[in-house]
Amino acid sequence: MEKAIAKFLTPPKKGRLNDQILSQIKHLIFSKYLEVGKRLPSERELSSQLKVSRVVIREAFRSLEQSGMVEIKPGAMGGAFVTDNFYFPLFSSVYDLFRNQRLKPSHFYEARRAVECFTIKLAAQKATRKDIQRLRTINRRLIEDIHQKERLREHNTAFHTAIVDLSGNPLLKLIAQSLFELLNQLLPESTQTSKYFIDTYDRHEAILEAMEKKDLEQCERRMAIDTEYTKKLRGIRLT
Repeated sequence: MEKAIAKFLTPPKKGRLNDQILSQIKHLIFSKYLEVGKRLPSERELSSQLKVSRVVIREAFRSLEQSGMVEIKPGAMGGAFVTDNFYFPLFSSVYDLFRNQRLKPSHFYEARRAVECFTIKLAAQKATRKDIQRLRTINRRLIEDIHQKERLREHNTAFHTAIVDLSGNPLLKLIAQSLFELLNQLLPESTQTSKYFIDTYDRHEAILEAMEKKDLEQCERRMAIDTEYTKKLRGIRLT
């Protein structure tokens, strides 16, 4: 497969070599010829194929990683693997603003509430019965893993991300994903009680009931209640 990828890349002309290689690889990713999870040819293979130094290839890989388009894994089985973390550049900028105290926790709460209360209405209008069932399956994991507190955030994020995805707006999805990742980075590991797990599950079920009824006003109200609970996760780290 990696050799098949290489045949679509051509040696760059004079100029910014890594930018030209970067553009070619991005095209393959956006055209979905390179699917998520696929491994790119190694630095050595590409430098030989494209007749450039490994430094040029490494710079291109680094730019792709910073764009959230590849993940660099170390080791013998490692390499550059295609990802779809396109939210990463936005997250990085927002994280730097938080870390340097240019943004306050209240800004984060307000942004999350604004995005999610809007996207839940879009999602409710488009959601099918199958979509609702999939969301319920995700939500049930909160109860199934009730004794694994470290998984609360993982399941909660998966539920909210799936709803934003249903909205059908890729830009809002990028914003929401960057906010969710910011929460994961800035808050300490979950120390919530089993009751918090159950309460979160119940709030999510209430949202799903409103989605089933296509009651957009209730969807917005119940999502607002749920996002408000982010404030209960104390101990935000700004360093």
